[in-house]
Amino acid sequence: MLSRPAQTLLQRGRAFAALPAPVRRRFLIMAAPWLLTFLVGFPLLWIEFNAVAQAPLWRARDSLLNESAEILRRTLDSLEHDVTFLSELSSQLDRADISEESALAKLFLNFAKSAGAFDQVRWLDGKGNERLRVNMQAGAPVLVKHAELQNQRSQPFFRDTASLPPGAIYLSEINLNTEHGALQRPITPTLRIATPLYEAGQARGVIAINYRASRLLNRLAGLSGRQGIGVYLVNEQGYWLQGPTPQESWAWQLDAPQSAFKRSNPALWRAMQQSDAGRYSDASGDWAFRRYTLADETLVDQNTAVPRVSRLDLRIVVHSSLEQATLSSPRWQFLLAALMAVVMFLAIRYGWQTLISLIEEDRQTRELHAANRALLQANDNLRSVQADLARAERLSSLGLMVAGVAHELNTPLGSANLSLSTLQQALATLLAQLDSGLRRSDLDRFLSSVQQAVELTQAAIQRAARLVQRFKQVAVDRTTMERRQFELAEIILDADPRLRNWDAGLTIALRLDLQAGLWMNSYPGPLEQVIANLLGNALAHAFQGRDGGTITIRAAADGPDHAIVTISDNGVGIDSDNLGRVFDPFFTTSRHAGGTGLGLHISSQLVAEVLGGTIKVQNIAVDGGTGAMFTLRLPRDAPAHHPAPQPAPAAAKAGPPP
Repeated sequence: MLSRPAQTLLQRGRAFAALPAPVRRRFLIMAAPWLLTFLVGFPLLWIEFNAVAQAPLWRARDSLLNESAEILRRTLDSLEHDVTFLSELSSQLDRADISEESALAKLFLNFAKSAGAFDQVRWLDGKGNERLRVNMQAGAPVLVKHAELQNQRSQPFFRDTASLPPGAIYLSEINLNTEHGALQRPITPTLRIATPLYEAGQARGVIAINYRASRLLNRLAGLSGRQGIGVYLVNEQGYWLQGPTPQESWAWQLDAPQSAFKRSNPALWRAMQQSDAGRYSDASGDWAFRRYTLADETLVDQNTAVPRVSRLDLRIVVHSSLEQATLSSPRWQFLLAALMAVVMFLAIRYGWQTLISLIEEDRQTRELHAANRALLQANDNLRSVQADLARAERLSSLGLMVAGVAHELNTPLGSANLSLSTLQQALATLLAQLDSGLRRSDLDRFLSSVQQAVELTQAAIQRAARLVQRFKQVAVDRTTMERRQFELAEIILDADPRLRNWDAGLTIALRLDLQAGLWMNSYPGPLEQVIANLLGNALAHAFQGRDGGTITIRAAADGPDHAIVTISDNGVGIDSDNLGRVFDPFFTTSRHAGGTGLGLHISSQLVAEVLGGTIKVQNIAVDGGTGAMFTLRLPRDAPAHHPAPQPAPAAAKAGPPP
């Protein structure tokens, strides 16, 4: 038997499973941020807090790296200056006498004693023979007897230094010193620094110093006591020079290859091979490392750079254990765990309330759907009535259009019919005259009557054809529309032949103000037709009852993306009652003069639907009177579509409409 909370939870689960898929999806979308917070946000926050907690340790490790590198730099700089100083003094002394009382021997003894950091100070001749050598024994310099001097010709420090130019410096790797082919006991870490000895431009051998590297290693070891962070050295072959334990140091010379750094820490060694500096963490703790190498030149004074040959390639390594890294962890770990628990509680509570709300919302939705189905049935009759009204409206519009077409065609067809009737009567008269006797004057009257009837019929038929052509423009297919780049001023001038060669004898003047170089990517055909229609409209209507006036056409850029074209006049203007109807189909004030009321309507359609612009009309105050102005605002890059252009009437470009 399930407990009551378990039963409630089971019921809610079944209700959730019965919810529509979109509702379940919405709940999961709402829960997704909380899931991401637990699965991604808190782990990232945990990592960030851990990084912040360990930042002081990383700074301490980086500080020890910098300090260790600085100790190395200062030590090597001092050694380079010492060997250069000794070489310069040696080149000025007599080297023929190398007895214990000679100036050269005293120089070497005093130099070794004053430095206190050198195990050996030597002068070797050009063949590698030790000519003068001072050893430090029990803290005192001792001049080695001639019989104990050795030949060092095969040693790298001599071989690499002897061929160097004057002033050059050689630095060996750090290793354990050997005497007569055997390791010196106790072991003596040694760094050899040498420089060629020149006199009057002639090579006189090599000055070499054996630096007691244990002094340097002890200084670095002294840094290890800070915050329990170890400071170590590794050579380029992957062996400890100074390792975590004495047994791990100098493994390659003490026949203990298993203690090599590259074997005990292969992953860290690979990381050190791939980068000169970096950080690494493993099961033993955190490591920071930096490679220390020397440049090919060094400064022996502030202004002089000399060549340097260095075999010294070291990796400085600092290490801190996991215990140190976790010292500051418990507090922030407890706080973050408490925060996670609070957020989890709030998320579960919010999710539970949301689930209950969705289940209740679904129940109400089902009730509303049931009520809506009843309303849909009641709305069927209303839809039927609406459909009947729409059908009646379409039929009414169709009737108006048919009536307009019939009315427009009635006049030219009536004229043609009248002309044909006249022609028929003239023909009957001619036939009667043939029976009674045809005179020359009768034939002339017949021909004149026929010619007039034919001309009237032809004019009426042409006018009917133009009317049909204009009616076709309202519904013409635009699938053959051509879109290209053109200069706006040129297209305006091409819209009507008269624009390029205006008749100065006309009472109506033309003024053009067209901005040059205004390029557009649009539909030139429809634009020409609009300009021609507006020009023809102005010529036909603007100056009725006046002797003349001026038509002005302007074109200019309107910002970087649009152009403005205006066609204005200083005529009689447009009646305020008709101003809002000029673009309606079949609206005209000159139907008795042959107007169809389609010109401006077609123009507005072309501007809005093809050219993607706007057209408006307004009355303007001009020369103390009132004129009309049509304004076209067109995008310079017209919308991309492929309608076919509406064919212009035959007389659209030849002059104003009839």
